[in-house]
Amino acid sequence: RMALRKFPVLIRACWFGLNHHFSRRISYLPITTVQYTVLRTLFDFSPKKLSQRELSTLIVSNKNNLSSIIKRLQQLKYIELSENRNDKRENHISLSKRGKKIFLLGRKEAISLQKKLMSNFSKDDINSIYEYLECINKKIPRN
Repeated sequence: RMALRKFPVLIRACWFGLNHHFSRRISYLPITTVQYTVLRTLFDFSPKKLSQRELSTLIVSNKNNLSSIIKRLQQLKYIELSENRNDKRENHISLSKRGKKIFLLGRKEAISLQKKLMSNFSKDDINSIYEYLECINKKIPRN
């Protein structure tokens, strides 16, 4: 009997498998995969400094979950917080030199894993995968 192909199960399996293998690849680094995601996002948007609200939106998390991650990354001196001059209740977050160094080590592993996983796909296939996922993401209600 053929197994049912269910979209949510396939997406979840891909995500957990990818996260598991990436976690193993960066286990020698003093960061988790979620912390890597925060550092990557800060790197991608630098030199712009992001608020916690902006960062939570970009990594598809909520401000409360992100709060403990931000505290930990600040303790490790991987990020720097500066006061938002327009809103004293909010901090701007940026990547420190130390955080950039750790991020770049993690990125080497991420790129290596991505190349391995995508090695059997043509460039057109890879572009189609990205386009399909972007299309699906746009259709997901955010509220």
